[in-house]
Amino acid sequence: MPGNPYDVLLERILLGEYPPGTSLVEQDVAKELGVSRTPVREALLRLKLEGLVKIIPRGGIFVSEASVRLIREVTEVRLVLEEYLSHLVVERRTEKWLEEVRSWLRELEVVWPSLSPREWMKRDSEFHHLMDKAAGNEVLSNHLWLLRRQAVLFWGQSADGRASLQGIITDFKDTLQAVTDKDLEKCVKTLHRHILAHVERVQKYMKPEVYRPRVLVTQPG
Repeated sequence: MPGNPYDVLLERILLGEYPPGTSLVEQDVAKELGVSRTPVREALLRLKLEGLVKIIPRGGIFVSEASVRLIREVTEVRLVLEEYLSHLVVERRTEKWLEEVRSWLRELEVVWPSLSPREWMKRDSEFHHLMDKAAGNEVLSNHLWLLRRQAVLFWGQSADGRASLQGIITDFKDTLQAVTDKDLEKCVKTLHRHILAHVERVQKYMKPEVYRPRVLVTQPG
């Protein structure tokens, strides 16, 4: 059965199978996936809106490159939005949600050491999806998903599997504990640590151009 063009292209771009600058030819992609050109065209337009590909008129379609400036800007905005998400999760989480996350973590701990970098990244996505679910704000979640996809793109392009994500399970556990305790400050600090550690991993394998994103901390109101 043919794969969904958007899902296939998204995964290949985010996980570095298509390096920056890779030319994506609509006809070739359609042939490989066994679909018509229309869904491929729609997928490419959607990826353009998400900043993952660039379309050059009469020049072609290419995978976008993660620049230091883009990483900085995405990180600064994401830090603010994830902090607000923390407020909502701590305020709105339910016992049912807590048990769902505990169950997810218990199952994850069993297999975590044997997972591949790609699978670690997918579990990271699941973690953020659970946080979005507790927050219950679709507009916020949609904005964050775009930023998180950019963050995965940075990892896929810079690390090529070299930057281990094995330690992020600690962030999952610490976040769950903070939310369980309704400890907003700890929840915010843990998510900030999670985001900035990701940036450090990416930066390690990029060209030696270092930056320090500003962390904007707001007081609960």
